[in-house]
Amino acid sequence: MPVRGPVPVNLATRQAAEVLKVGPMTIHVYEDGSRTGDRVSAILLELPAGVSGPPMHWHRFHDELFFVVKGTCRFVTPDAEVDATAGDLMTVPPGAIHTFKNASETEACEVYMTATPGHYFDYFRMLSKAGTEGKMLSKEEIEHLMALFGTFPPDNESEPVDLALRLTKIDDMLSQTPGHAKAMKTPLKLRHQLR
Repeated sequence: MPVRGPVPVNLATRQAAEVLKVGPMTIHVYEDGSRTGDRVSAILLELPAGVSGPPMHWHRFHDELFFVVKGTCRFVTPDAEVDATAGDLMTVPPGAIHTFKNASETEACEVYMTATPGHYFDYFRMLSKAGTEGKMLSKEEIEHLMALFGTFPPDNESEPVDLALRLTKIDDMLSQTPGHAKAMKTPLKLRHQLR
């Protein structure tokens, strides 16, 4: 039987969470995968009243779980719109076309979200960085950024083939983020260390 050393547990508090602004949404990054071997990451999405999330999309590489903490979150798929209220959980497996929005015009909505693998949340960091720098991304730029993380509009049936090229572009974009360490450059591990 292999010998293993002690493995620490980690408490992530809202006060210590990294805070990102993506448009009108506020995102609290509790776990970016750096303490889980990139197996899972977790954020809290704050959606003001009437705010929609991203455009319809699907993910090639990762599962998402959305646990509604406050308010009502409407999940939209090609087949239906489903309202989830506080205490409800929505599971989104790879390949499922979806989006979400705050279903209320008067109340804020909070949704705890996990993704596997954990590297996906670097996508939010990149969107936040663009917004902080005052850049308005075009539809094509947003779709390119989504594709870097294996996320595509509904009409795309597959991902780009050149994984090494995608990783190089991610590394280049992340290396320009002030205060963040250089991203690891290995196609075997998609996690990019940003701290």
